[in-house]
Amino acid sequence: ILLKGHDRSITQGKYNLDGDLLFTCAKDNNPTAWYADTGERIGTYGYHKGAVWDIDPSWDSQYVLTACADANARLFECTTGNYIARMPHRG
Repeated sequence: ILLKGHDRSITQGKYNLDGDLLFTCAKDNNPTAWYADTGERIGTYGYHKGAVWDIDPSWDSQYVLTACADANARLFECTTGNYIARMPHRG
């Protein structure tokens, strides 16, 4: 599957537990959710200022956590993309 949507290098990609969704992040600050079987872009998770180094969906695919080069982790609702919280990190 070819994913079209990131403007810069992908830094991480992870499937959800069911394997039907793929989550990617990149140096373009646009973490993205995709349908795994088609590669269709579902949407992005905003509020990032810089490269996003890691992304991880929760076990039940309700939430997505990202870690960004701006030294913040951000939590989003998976399906709506609603921003929930920001947590500083040193990673």
